[in-house]
Amino acid sequence: MSGQTGKVIRIVRVAVLSWFRRDRLTGQVAVGLVGVLVIAAGVYGVGVASAQYRLADVGAWLAAKGKGMVVHVNGPAGKVDGKAGLIPQMHGHNVKIVQDGSTILIVDLDTGVVSRLDPSQLNIGQSRSLGEGIQVLADSGKAFTVDSVKGVVQQIDPVALTPVGPPADLPPPLGQAGIDGRGALWVPVSQKGEVSAFRDGRLQPPVRVAEPGAGLALTIAAGDPVVVDSTAATATVVRPSGSPLKVSLPTTVRQAGRGGVLAPSDTDGKIVPLLVPGTGSLVTVDTGTGRYTSTRLPMPKHRYRAPQILGAKVYIPDETAGALIVYDSAANRFEKPIPVTNRPSRLDVFVKDGMLWANDPSGPRAVVVDRRGVQKDINKYRDRVAGGPKRRTIPLPGDGDAPPARGRPGTPQSPWTPRGPGSPPSPTPPTTPPGPGEPPTAPANVSVTPGAGTMRVGFQPSQGEGIIGYVLKDVPAGLTASPSSIGPGAGPFMFTVTGGDCGTEYQFRVAVRYKDAQGRTQELPSTASDPVRPCVTPGAPTGLQAQSTKSGAKVSWTAPPGAGAATYKLTWSGPVSGSKNVSGTSATLGEVWTNGNYTFTVAAANGAGTGTGATISPKLTGPTSTEKVQMNGNSDGYIRSAADHNSSLVATMKDNNGDSVTVHCQKRGTKYTHPNDSSLSGDMYTNITWKGKRGYVIGYLITTDAAWTSFNGPAIWKC
Repeated sequence: MSGQTGKVIRIVRVAVLSWFRRDRLTGQVAVGLVGVLVIAAGVYGVGVASAQYRLADVGAWLAAKGKGMVVHVNGPAGKVDGKAGLIPQMHGHNVKIVQDGSTILIVDLDTGVVSRLDPSQLNIGQSRSLGEGIQVLADSGKAFTVDSVKGVVQQIDPVALTPVGPPADLPPPLGQAGIDGRGALWVPVSQKGEVSAFRDGRLQPPVRVAEPGAGLALTIAAGDPVVVDSTAATATVVRPSGSPLKVSLPTTVRQAGRGGVLAPSDTDGKIVPLLVPGTGSLVTVDTGTGRYTSTRLPMPKHRYRAPQILGAKVYIPDETAGALIVYDSAANRFEKPIPVTNRPSRLDVFVKDGMLWANDPSGPRAVVVDRRGVQKDINKYRDRVAGGPKRRTIPLPGDGDAPPARGRPGTPQSPWTPRGPGSPPSPTPPTTPPGPGEPPTAPANVSVTPGAGTMRVGFQPSQGEGIIGYVLKDVPAGLTASPSSIGPGAGPFMFTVTGGDCGTEYQFRVAVRYKDAQGRTQELPSTASDPVRPCVTPGAPTGLQAQSTKSGAKVSWTAPPGAGAATYKLTWSGPVSGSKNVSGTSATLGEVWTNGNYTFTVAAANGAGTGTGATISPKLTGPTSTEKVQMNGNSDGYIRSAADHNSSLVATMKDNNGDSVTVHCQKRGTKYTHPNDSSLSGDMYTNITWKGKRGYVIGYLITTDAAWTSFNGPAIWKC
């Protein structure tokens, strides 16, 4: 402790003890206060030089470009506990903070300069220009850059910001990349309809996820890459092993426009929320099962950013309103929106350490929300923290540092209506029901969830008087809705539709029935739901087997539960590779008749998507057959160790036409011409067993069905 610090502490200690000297209790309080002041002295600038700062373990760094700095916020407390100034060249610029443990990188989005923040010293330790518009990613102790325009990916040292290993080239433009749970960088390549992994300095074989030129969005969900193809309305989950899981999404996804759906860069769990701009469709995809739920939300024409999910709640950043729209997917209803700035502003929203963070990088406001939905407002401009100005007055215990009070949105009278001239619309459902004699509101938030042979239709009930109940509309002939109606009570507000074709999408409306002022029964329908199919993405087939037959390899499996009339994609690799679609649960592959090690994969597919494949890797050996010896009267037939007439001799057959031999397989070898008959010329050998001796004989000695100059076919396999 410096002399100046000690002097300050001694003065304060004497003053406090003299004030509280009257009794023992106040003396104890005084000692405690002195301890607090000692800590404060270290934090607020009169402490030891070159201090090592320790920030909260559960927290996040937020940009505050209006002050030319970044701040660290303690998540549970919702308070700033550290800050660091940006380099002068970054002042006033748009910045992005890439944070992974002790790796804190600040990217200047306007110039491409990247700075490393040392969280222990609260200062910038290294800066380097990596190029304008470049992506910078960090996770699991690794860092990467992605040049979307030039199509170059590169691993970098997260401390020195210098290249690690050689770069790799991909066809530009490249989409937003992500790092999976195993430290591999995944990059969408729209030009080829692929997603490529960059691992250990090398590009891995790409995974085909769409048609070339499709609009692709990448999310890392629970460590696995998930690619949404807005053009075809599909989501593909790339597994670390096995075949990808492909989910067919509602066709409204295709209406997302040029920019595609809004998807988060990553999620802690397997649920990925997708927002379709313009239509208001919110689709939550379970990447573990391949199932989804889709809700048509009454979204105004605002500027939104990608939705985030924390627990069962989806948070949609509304930059026009400067707030977070909160949708409880479990209850299928809106909650009160969370204001961040309450004015049009850019919002940086992400989930970290089990908390959701929403930040206005241009102003002082930010919000942190925990899994219970409890929010805390943050004032980033608080300066009495580690890294702030030095030698400030030591605050007394109890002095507050809460941000100044600010207005909250008023209670709207109807959803998505302005509160006054110039005010942004509010996403809160009406809290004031219609008055006496007025019709009730229409059912809201009609959500659809596909099932195996069923479709569930949920809704938020109406508000108002005279409500009799609810009925489901637009149910086609041949389909059944249960229950036939729902009363006005406490719910559950859910219809189940049975029947329908997996290849067809259906849309439904829910109508409220009510008595009007004259006592007549009326109906008021909701808007139409998103499209839904009565099927779900199949699971993986079970019991996969493969065996060799005289007609080729036979592959069989057991259908997954609920697959219904699914088709199956069967692929194989090994000495022979190929694929085919199968309508049943077995297939005999006439093109597979070569001995060797194979890998067979079969995946079930229906209108809802393609499930995860089952894989088996057997060694196949063709079945044997019995044939006769021919063209060996009064002569010798040689059995050799290889398909070569010059290889070592195994046995000699003498004058044995008609002898039975066991035929194993055929193989092309060195060409042989009979010395006494030039027409007997060829390179086909047959592997046989004769009197316990096994080896190769020239093909014309055995009565196979084909000429000895060519393979016999699947009845006799290739060696």
